[in-house]
Amino acid sequence: MQFEIRENSRSLWSWVLLNETAETVLESRRSFPSRAQATAAALAFSQLVARAGRTLTGGARQVGFL
Repeated sequence: MQFEIRENSRSLWSWVLLNETAETVLESRRSFPSRAQATAAALAFSQLVARAGRTLTGGARQVGFL
């Protein structure tokens, strides 16, 4: 998978995550005023997903007050 940064018609930028066949898997919900900000947002999102993958346990999530 790879991220792509795109400019829309209003001179705003967004990111998309593409799979191996260039199909869109996920799009950013918001637009950014610069390419650099859209790139930073894509990087931040990828780091959150990587962190979530490291904490994946496969078991049921415990719910409680503590």
